[in-house]
Amino acid sequence: MILVARPLISTPAEKGTVQLWVGLFGIDNPALPTFFLGLTPNSQTPATPAPDEKLYPIDDGVKNAAGKPLNHQGVFSFPRLGAGLNHCFRIVANGVTSPLAFVSQPDAVPNTGAPLNILLTSCYYQPNGDDKALENAVAHLPSGFKPHLSLMVGDQVYLDVPVIPSWRFSLEGVQKLIGQKYYKNWCSDTLGTGGLQSVLRTAPTACIPDDHEFWNNYPLDQFQLPPLAFVNKQHWSDTAMDLYAGFQLGGPAKTPQDIPGFQRIEVDPLIILLLDTRTRRDEDFDRLMPDDAVAALKQWADDLILAKQNKAPKVGVLSAGQPLFTKPPGDFSKKYVDADLANYQQFELIEVQLERLASQGIPVVFLTGDVHWSRVCAARHGSQPTPMLYEVICSPSTMIPRSSVLDIGLDKLRGKDWPGYPEAPEEKDLTNKFGSRNSFVVSRTTQDNYFQCNGNQIAVLQFTRSGFGLDMQVTFFGVSNDSRLKQPKSTANYLLRFY
Repeated sequence: MILVARPLISTPAEKGTVQLWVGLFGIDNPALPTFFLGLTPNSQTPATPAPDEKLYPIDDGVKNAAGKPLNHQGVFSFPRLGAGLNHCFRIVANGVTSPLAFVSQPDAVPNTGAPLNILLTSCYYQPNGDDKALENAVAHLPSGFKPHLSLMVGDQVYLDVPVIPSWRFSLEGVQKLIGQKYYKNWCSDTLGTGGLQSVLRTAPTACIPDDHEFWNNYPLDQFQLPPLAFVNKQHWSDTAMDLYAGFQLGGPAKTPQDIPGFQRIEVDPLIILLLDTRTRRDEDFDRLMPDDAVAALKQWADDLILAKQNKAPKVGVLSAGQPLFTKPPGDFSKKYVDADLANYQQFELIEVQLERLASQGIPVVFLTGDVHWSRVCAARHGSQPTPMLYEVICSPSTMIPRSSVLDIGLDKLRGKDWPGYPEAPEEKDLTNKFGSRNSFVVSRTTQDNYFQCNGNQIAVLQFTRSGFGLDMQVTFFGVSNDSRLKQPKSTANYLLRFY
């Protein structure tokens, strides 16, 4: 049996608790784990999870000869020993013991001048990760960059890559195929392969999905996929939904309608809202997110405005699986290659709330991945002296199979550090305006500290108090075992100010 555990980010309603996702693999009737908790391993005492919390079967098609599921997961909650303190767990189940140590979620950005660190990652392709470069990059972050929180903003798995032409599977066959990819990622250290296990254990983590949690450009069909004759599309979609809910969120089994469309996190003075803009996206380019996410988006903006009116201003952080500042693809590409957020009618709901906040002098940072290049880009609004909106993209952490051998060869001849990796689009291919009324001007100037890089990257955002506002610096760390490529690259300070 394999026992794995990782800390989850707590919502405002769960403040004062720590939450663990626990997975047990390879046993048909697992006992409820027992837990021991202390500030150090030597001070551990028994810890009792909240009532009614238990293990649930994972719908990955892995069963014993009697048809009983062999893999299980659950979320367990415990009173927190304090904010920003060491929490050392010992977890025991069916004779297997697993230690887990992390620093609990802080309540606020420090008042000491030290930063709050948020790790941002996306787009992890496990078959290219067996060099463990990602695990090494996170494990060897300098002490001043160790994350307090981790945000994984889409494509934590690539369920549709590589394309397998023999997907003429039953429901159980689809479950096993997709479930194996999650199993390798979530149990990678135990299995001795590359994967996300140690990254997920580093700090309290929240995940949101993007298309490769299902298939490229989900829910639309497109030519990169095998013919639908090879797979039952509904089986694939339902299984991917079940396993996203089980592995990335955890807890009781959820129907698609039960999967939360948002996650909210508060670390004063930050109010962070993560939007799921993928699982309920429609095929008519109308709906991006479910009703609970729409309501949460408006509530998030309302709360930021109210906080400023009450002379306790807060900075907004918003995240989704794709960027804001894009030129949306045309009719063919949005259907058969890849649609952007801006291709959907509901995107205007996001634009409107960002415009509301900017007009009230409240800065927002938008976090995303998806595009396989990284940048920090600002947008100015009206006559405000500093930008009101920043977009931070970090993608990929480990790239899918790259472009043609010819392109890689040409890039090597040109002396590029990351041959075959895409770069941020040129100016002519980018939008200069943003918003439902084009009220934002997207800036790629040195004055506003535009920054871009490419290759496998992770980013650490550092938020530091500065008067009544915050300063933000973003440092990108190359995910490579080549000492030259993994050197950090830091931006200038971005000023998050209220007006």
